[in-house]
Amino acid sequence: MSDSNNPAHYGLVLPLDGETRIRRKSIFESGSEASSPQTPIPVNYDSGSLTASDDEADQQLKEKSYLAYNPPPDGGYGWIVVVCCFLLEFFAEGPTSAFGVFQDYYVNEKFQGQVSNATISLIGVLNSSCMAILGVVSGKLCERFGYRIVPLCGVFTLSLGYFLASFATQPWHLLLTQGVLCGVGAALTFLPAAVIPSQWFERRRGLATGTVNLGIGVGGIVWTQFNHMLIKRISVAWVLRLTSIIVLALCTASILLIKTFQSTPVQQKPNLQSLRNRNLLTFMTASFFTGISSLVPFFYLPGYAKDIGISSGGGALITSIANGASLTGRLLAAMFSDYFGPVVILLCAYALTSTSVLLIWTTTSSFAGTMAFGIVFGLGYGAIFTQTSAFVAKFFGKNLLCAQQKRLASKVTVQSVDTLPVFVGLYYTVSGLGYPFGPPIAGVLLEKTREWGTPYLALKLYCGLPMVIALMAIVAVKVNTRRNAA
Repeated sequence: MSDSNNPAHYGLVLPLDGETRIRRKSIFESGSEASSPQTPIPVNYDSGSLTASDDEADQQLKEKSYLAYNPPPDGGYGWIVVVCCFLLEFFAEGPTSAFGVFQDYYVNEKFQGQVSNATISLIGVLNSSCMAILGVVSGKLCERFGYRIVPLCGVFTLSLGYFLASFATQPWHLLLTQGVLCGVGAALTFLPAAVIPSQWFERRRGLATGTVNLGIGVGGIVWTQFNHMLIKRISVAWVLRLTSIIVLALCTASILLIKTFQSTPVQQKPNLQSLRNRNLLTFMTASFFTGISSLVPFFYLPGYAKDIGISSGGGALITSIANGASLTGRLLAAMFSDYFGPVVILLCAYALTSTSVLLIWTTTSSFAGTMAFGIVFGLGYGAIFTQTSAFVAKFFGKNLLCAQQKRLASKVTVQSVDTLPVFVGLYYTVSGLGYPFGPPIAGVLLEKTREWGTPYLALKLYCGLPMVIALMAIVAVKVNTRRNAA
């Protein structure tokens, strides 16, 4: 049989049940066909030209690669990918969790008497907002240009932002460099790290994505202590320059080792009908209010500790412990997500964060009480942000695709894991819309209510109430899921 009469030449599989299926080759297969668009060609089994013999059909049934989608290996080189993506999260988002150390230094030393907490918090908020809001753009760029070029550009931008920030002499210099430029670079860097592990894992997807997200918690611990110790010893300018050099070197090496497992040859548009999913819309509502609350403790804990009589070292320690608890929360959530599902984990996580703010932080002004708050809040915070990719993959990834494909065969085009970056990016975009309503407004409330007598009470309430709303949204998702399953 010539190549032109070979069904595999057209990317077709001719199973014994008489249906026509599309073979989508893995990116690891040789040949130009792997990168060229494949379209289904009508087959007349009785015409003779494209009729498969019994031997050929048996051989096709034995070859797993001729399935519509190759199953992920759930291991192997995927664990190398997980480690590299962990490092990208460590360097892209870890420093954001440690920004409170920079804020305390900028307000009380570098620009003392010139700026308020609300103004300086805008630096960290711009960083986080740019990183989150540009998530969808980053996802589309990854689909268009690949998972190597885009994060490499992000690493260069992120490194450049830290380097230029080291020469800042005015607060607005930091807004543009450490805020906007670093945020754009982080957006291009961290999203591929959140998406690619889902391509390599199915049964262990929650564990893989959770392990990657541990990079944020570990980064928060390391960068908080790194910044606190070195700012006093070698100046903030050299801390930023060292950060620039480290990010450029280690992130570039990690990106060069990252590989995708499989991709769809045809560029597909996301199914906009998915945006009407009630659970998705409710979850996005929770993500918006989470964005309002989530950064407030990390930005203001060092300054709060100083205001209630704790040393700057003690404040940095509490922030590090909170990040360490976040690390534990991410790990526990990753372990239990595959058993209980992301909705249940998120329900418990939001309950922890809401309780920690409204019942612990608002009722204490001691070192021990603040430490307890940091631990409980960190556990919940880490669990929340470790489940994003697993949740989106469950609703829009391979499992949904296979279910639709079984029902509709090859009559329609459905989504694959390649659309995952768009929907993960959508989640981060909605969260990013909440960030500008968080630390800056909390800072204004702090300045306006200092004479109340109870330090930071208005700020604490403003941090806790949006978490309660997010918790209620997750409860609604849980109730709706149970109702649909009944």
